[in-house]
Amino acid sequence: MNQAELLTQLKAFEHKEVFFGPQGFSVVSKTAELNKAQIGFSIDKKGQSLIGTDIGNWKSSWLVIATDTELGDPYFVDLNDADLPVYTALAEEENQWQPVLVSSSLEGFSQCLTAIYQQCEQKTALYVPDEQCIFDLEILEKFGKSLVGMAQTNDFWQHFFVGYVDWLRDEHV
Repeated sequence: MNQAELLTQLKAFEHKEVFFGPQGFSVVSKTAELNKAQIGFSIDKKGQSLIGTDIGNWKSSWLVIATDTELGDPYFVDLNDADLPVYTALAEEENQWQPVLVSSSLEGFSQCLTAIYQQCEQKTALYVPDEQCIFDLEILEKFGKSLVGMAQTNDFWQHFFVGYVDWLRDEHV
């Protein structure tokens, strides 16, 4: 798949910014945004390649399509896979990326973001829980399972909800 086809799919996302408590996703939908999103991952600020062939290096088939609104972590697809699985990653050391599967497909990622938006309809990240937040652990567990089903992966979403519950406990008075 080329970048133009990918951008067409990203433009079709129902929601470009989605928030859940303090966490959020910001999806790119324009060529300039897509190009800028690669800085610090596949290229540096001067346009020099950061792609490598060693284990842990950023791969040439990875393309950043979204960022975490809280920490700036990348969400990227692997263009070598027709399903366009979506990953996130942290740099353990300089240019040593440890990818984590977020969704087995771009379609699943889109479905997850739509479900998150529909669940709470947050417009921005929250610093303190409000009345829109989900406090009921049974509801959170059920919602988390639905996201796991859409994404066809568990580890990322389990960590996502643990972070949310920790935030509720830390911030709720």
